Amino acid sequence: MRRAVAFLVFMILALGLSGVYALADAPRLVCLVAAVSGQASLSPADGPKKPLELFTRLREGERLELARGAEVQLAFLQLGQRETWTGPATVLIAAAGGQSPNASTPPVVDKLPGKPKPVSGEASSILSQAGEQATAQVKTREVALPEDKPLSDEERAQLADFEGQVAEMRKTAAPGDVTPDIALLEELTRLGQRRKALEEVRRLREAYPDNAALAAFEE
Repeated sequence: MRRAVAFLVFMILALGLSGVYALADAPRLVCLVAAVSGQASLSPADGPKKPLELFTRLREGERLELARGAEVQLAFLQLGQRETWTGPATVLIAAAGGQSPNASTPPVVDKLPGKPKPVSGEASSILSQAGEQATAQVKTREVALPEDKPLSDEERAQLADFEGQVAEMRKTAAPGDVTPDIALLEELTRLGQRRKALEEVRRLREAYPDNAALAAFEE
């Protein structure tokens, strides 16, 4: 009997540890979808192919399929850049950017506001586990919002300058291009401005009520 119990405990611990290792080894999130036009699909690492939508977080190793004439913009926050891909193309997601074995033209690459981070260094704020928690959904107005982290004078000046850059981006952004929103969320989360970040997420959910990827920011 004791041997049976000991074996059962061993199996539970082994399964638990394997789950931890699997989570640790899971491909990391490296970019978000900032714009989609035309027919584009995602082949995720953990499920069947599905239509690609705005705000989707993409992991290393996932694959996009773009039909002829389709266009997708990917915000690689770690790299501080946005890539615009045009179909027909298969785009493989990697930490160093998108890669395609069959695209007829390379992506157009634009710089995002802020400073890029080393690929091997600190992860993008809203693509990390902490960032996902920081952008959690506030479902009712009665739920208390978290407090913003106090900023130094230098940080306040940096944020004001960043918000100015985002405002300029909004003036020239095409309809359906949420790059300015993603960039602002990243900077607010990086600076610990959780209240402002959550207010921004709430505004985006109201603007895109049917967006499942944006709703998943609460998970």
